Amino acid sequence: MTERVDFWLDAQDQIVAVGSDWDRFAKENGAPELSGSAVIGKPLLEFVSGKVTRTFVQALLQLARDRGQPIELDYRCDSPLKRRYSRMRVVCDAAGGLVFSHETLRTEARARPVRVAVASQRGRHTSIRCSMCNQVKPANAWGICDACASQLGQFTVDSKAQHEHD
Repeated sequence: MTERVDFWLDAQDQIVAVGSDWDRFAKENGAPELSGSAVIGKPLLEFVSGKVTRTFVQALLQLARDRGQPIELDYRCDSPLKRRYSRMRVVCDAAGGLVFSHETLRTEARARPVRVAVASQRGRHTSIRCSMCNQVKPANAWGICDACASQLGQFTVDSKAQHEHD
């Protein structure tokens, strides 16, 4: 079964609506406090942690609006029990709002559950993972690995080329 979770932002990046599967997904993934009624009316960035990931999301929001064409990115969104390979599609509407659709492409069960801890502050022994594909890099900070940066960079190059021809 393919899962799909959608949400809508207004032009000020406030969450204005969520799709019908939102609450189920939040509950199944141990975050019932993130139900639709709890997130609607709040800024998207309130729910994004980490300086690098926030910067990435802000760049993605701007790029989607500047580009005027849908953006699709593959990424991982793992849970303690499974690896989830997903695709995000971002579309800008006429009023400057954005529609996000997240489709689970496939999952892989884990042999053992993984405990995920959110660090309030990164220490020198904290493992760093790519914000898109979850590849872990044990030293030297980066938020997006080279392969994912290249994928995102292609959208930036395409967007600049499109604006030069406008």
